[in-house]
Amino acid sequence: MPTFIIDCPRCKAKVGAEQQGFIDRSYYDDDAGEPFGERILLGRCPKCTLSLVGRAEQIEFAHYQGSDFDVFGDVVRVYPEPPKVFTSYRIPKTLTHSLLEVERCLQVGANIAACVMLGRALEALCRDVLDQDGASPGAATRATSTKPKKNVMLGAGIRELRDRKIIDERLYDWSVSLQAMRNLAAHPEDISVSREDAEDLQVFVNAITEYVYDLTDRYKEFKEREEEKKKPRPSAAEMFGGIFPGPEQA
Repeated sequence: MPTFIIDCPRCKAKVGAEQQGFIDRSYYDDDAGEPFGERILLGRCPKCTLSLVGRAEQIEFAHYQGSDFDVFGDVVRVYPEPPKVFTSYRIPKTLTHSLLEVERCLQVGANIAACVMLGRALEALCRDVLDQDGASPGAATRATSTKPKKNVMLGAGIRELRDRKIIDERLYDWSVSLQAMRNLAAHPEDISVSREDAEDLQVFVNAITEYVYDLTDRYKEFKEREEEKKKPRPSAAEMFGGIFPGPEQA
């Protein structure tokens, strides 16, 4: 029986899953000007028998640009425990892509690389939020703040988020810890990062992303509904006055 390498969340390890089936999908992306393909694989962990579903992106295509065979990249688990999904349309692509890279790094055991990408994700969040001129998560507290410089760095960015009360002290403390870990991971220091520590930092970055974007959007929608409920509703006479004649017209 064929196998494929995938991260098992129950065993907390890479395993050779017993392949039960797969589905390939490919097409030519006119916008990108190149082909796109992926393979969805279904398997079972040989140790704990947990069902696993993974996705592998196609990186080479047979008879395209000199390739003789179809080649797929590493398998990233999409079930169970799929990557965190956010709902806000305001989340910038740089942040989204960084968070996806974090998931890939963790699933292949690249914990130091995951810390670097987590720092990149948080820095992207800082730049997006602090560079906005219009309404945003800290709009109420920004009126007296000066406009931040473009390309704000992570350290200055998280301090600005705290000073503008976009994040609280607890989130700020998490941010400082992430910054310290990112700085060590990004330089040739003799360090090791456990999977547990990297996953804790991932949970934090996911939480602050959800807090700044998704929950802010939900709160805004909630307040808008509350304001709509406060508006006086028209009476039945006002609603149907143009349809049914009044007593003087009867």
